[in-house]
Amino acid sequence: MKLKQDEGLIRQNKEKLGKILDVYERRLGEIRFPAGDDFTLADLTLMANYVAQATTLSGNDSDERNE
Repeated sequence: MKLKQDEGLIRQNKEKLGKILDVYERRLGEIRFPAGDDFTLADLTLMANYVAQATTLSGNDSDERNE
């Protein structure tokens, strides 16, 4: 779309997302799903939010945290 992008803001938001994902990873090490031991609507909401943020920040569907 050739929109002007603020690379500093993009980098800052990617760092924030990385911190959130670290919290999710730690939490999933303790319990089965992010919202508890049973899969609930809260888990669906978290997953949808994660996918939307990850796709928006990366500009595609790849995981850039491992690059």
